[in-house]
Amino acid sequence: MIKKIVGNFFLVLAVATGAANAADWEVLNAQPEEAMLLDENSIHHDGSVWKAWAVQSYKRTEYLGEPVYPHRSRVTLYEVDCKIGQLGYAAWSFQSGELGGGTTVWADTARGVMYFRPDADSSESALLERVCGAALAHDGDRLVSDSRPNAAQE
Repeated sequence: MIKKIVGNFFLVLAVATGAANAADWEVLNAQPEEAMLLDENSIHHDGSVWKAWAVQSYKRTEYLGEPVYPHRSRVTLYEVDCKIGQLGYAAWSFQSGELGGGTTVWADTARGVMYFRPDADSSESALLERVCGAALAHDGDRLVSDSRPNAAQE
């Protein structure tokens, strides 16, 4: 039953994202209640960090803190520091619909990005690994061991 739900979710997700825009969406994490997709075309270097857009979509309406800002998806511009293995939120919007659709419930940008280490096996951890993998492919003079977040700390 779960496989069928997840399979149907992917089918709807693929059709919706393919028809909605020209972004190249890569599924980073999909569970029956939540999915995170990365726009592969948005990965880019900006100074000493990498940036990428992702959308986190929820099956049920989510809220921020007390029941405010009801939303079904969050579109986030992540800032990633591969050298320290951390990421932060540069900009975001909470959308009333799934997959970044519907109306904007709340949007903002960070005045100073606060970096954090994502939980292991989380969607954001998968995003960190994917973006840093693209960074390694782009920056060929780095050692392979440098591509892993916090390789020097192991």
